[in-house]
Amino acid sequence: MTESGQLSMETSSIDCLAESYDYAIVGGGTSGLAVASRLTEDPNVTVLVLEAGLNKLDDSRISTPGLAVSTWDNPEFDWQFMTTPQRGLNGRTVAHPRGKTLGGSSAINVGLMVYPSKSGLDSWEKLGNKGWNFDTLRPYYRKFHTYTPPSKAVEDLLALDYMDKSVQGTTGPIQVSFGDFQGEFQKQWPETFKRLNLKSTRDQLTGLGIGGHSNPAAIDPNSKTRSHAGTGYYNREVRKRDNLRVLSEALVEKVILARTEDGHVAAKGVRFSSRTGRTHTVNVNNEVILSAGAFQSPQLLELSGIGSRDLLERLGIETIIDNPFVGENLQDHAMASISFEVADGIPTADILRDPKIFAAAVEEYNKSKTGLLTSGTYCSAFMPIVDFLQQDGPAQLSTLLDQHLKPDAPSTFPAQKQQYELLRAMLQSRDDASIHYCLFASQVNVEAGSAVSKFASPITEGNYVTLLAALNHPFSRGSVHIASPDVKDKPIIDPKYLSHPLDNEILARHVQYMETIIRTEPLASLLQKDGRRIPADMHVETLEEARKVGPRTIISNFHPTGTCAMMPRDLGGVVDERLIVHGTRNLRVVDASIMPLEPRGNIQSSVYAIAERASDLIKEARK
Repeated sequence: MTESGQLSMETSSIDCLAESYDYAIVGGGTSGLAVASRLTEDPNVTVLVLEAGLNKLDDSRISTPGLAVSTWDNPEFDWQFMTTPQRGLNGRTVAHPRGKTLGGSSAINVGLMVYPSKSGLDSWEKLGNKGWNFDTLRPYYRKFHTYTPPSKAVEDLLALDYMDKSVQGTTGPIQVSFGDFQGEFQKQWPETFKRLNLKSTRDQLTGLGIGGHSNPAAIDPNSKTRSHAGTGYYNREVRKRDNLRVLSEALVEKVILARTEDGHVAAKGVRFSSRTGRTHTVNVNNEVILSAGAFQSPQLLELSGIGSRDLLERLGIETIIDNPFVGENLQDHAMASISFEVADGIPTADILRDPKIFAAAVEEYNKSKTGLLTSGTYCSAFMPIVDFLQQDGPAQLSTLLDQHLKPDAPSTFPAQKQQYELLRAMLQSRDDASIHYCLFASQVNVEAGSAVSKFASPITEGNYVTLLAALNHPFSRGSVHIASPDVKDKPIIDPKYLSHPLDNEILARHVQYMETIIRTEPLASLLQKDGRRIPADMHVETLEEARKVGPRTIISNFHPTGTCAMMPRDLGGVVDERLIVHGTRNLRVVDASIMPLEPRGNIQSSVYAIAERASDLIKEARK
């Protein structure tokens, strides 16, 4: 469990920094700290973790679950990434908050704990990665977390009869639980989907669960604080290890590479600048491990000379390994939304805009760890494409897929045809889900501009809830590439949202189905009849109207993946099935960038599972 008292220690000083370590891990976030913790279980192994952000482990904006939004767009916590103008979104740019602190994005996200589908993980093996399938990874999803069941009252209120304790983790460092605070929407959500014949009947960890359900969150059930990589994998006991050094405010500039006699490339060390601006070099005995995330791991590969020769030469960087697929294959869960005014007398998180109410909520949380800021339960639904709900649904879906997946269509990525075949099979399976619905307990202002902090800022009077629809398996592919040889210049991020027409066709059908959801009891009685909406004119009775919602309202679900894809080199891969960068001997990538196809739902659990399995792979390589 998360310990009380002071969590942080001085981590930014370079005093007593050794000249070399067995492993240097770039990024002290979700995956980096997990790998560091597992490797240093062996007292004979030395590990250095380099994190560019601050050590904010004691900051209440991280530890308090309900204050996550306050970290977004704040440079003390967030890299503040922004996409290029998106043609498919009418030229809008989209914010991508990424954790810049110990704990990484696990320290600033909303904490929702979601698990992938069996077919989603099996697709990784089908793309040439032996041993990367649901059955192989399932133990690692258990290993990273400890699940604490709720009280019987909460279990009954949330209709959690589908939860299977036998598949949940029991000894992992990340604490997962349902919060004590439950409102009317949490109570009525599962009943609404039951009436739609979409009641969840399987635990999500079985890889087969679809339908309406409630998700737990990464919250310690005892302290009621956020559980993240910084508190779980870098807890008090781990921090006592003499063989682990975590250095914050350390910006890695490049990996130092050299050619070996057998023609391979070896990582010899890393170069970084400390908080004083001084440049330092640390040597490695075994491996350099990039855990900088889907935007910055490819950035560092390119800065180090691994990437497209054309790009590197244009920027004056020596090409060590020519691989044009570094930074390609970017996927993200594009998420459309409509906010609905709630019925009189039903509060939502919008009440926190009142300074007095917010102050009272903070006082309640600090005093008794109760109230709105404890968060902990999220309303979700995994649904297959809604045409399945009609008698001729499968035939309609087949026609739609045939229309947009032409066998002779040009491909920009070697594995694209195989990826699309796998995605098609997932869409046509009743055991998978094309959409992830979430209910957010306040209004979302998608037209306020690009800053993510504006999305959660109320723009009108009244209380609202927002229904969001995120594409589980996008067909659109984007890229991320360096803009200059300077690591301080942010990479160019272009997800190419809705560039594949199937994405908007699938999304539109689910957006249209929102009207059915909000008119179904008992959810319907919680909303104002003919109430206001945000955007105000978002009524989607027809498919034509629904097609306009995505381009206008899509924001990111903050799940970028795929930019250092784990696949064979001839399919466009960047790392192999051991997560070693193609053409290198000892440079490994361990984060969301290695996912060749994006799994359904929030990717936090999958990043932890990848880190756990990677740790075993690294240990095996030492034997």
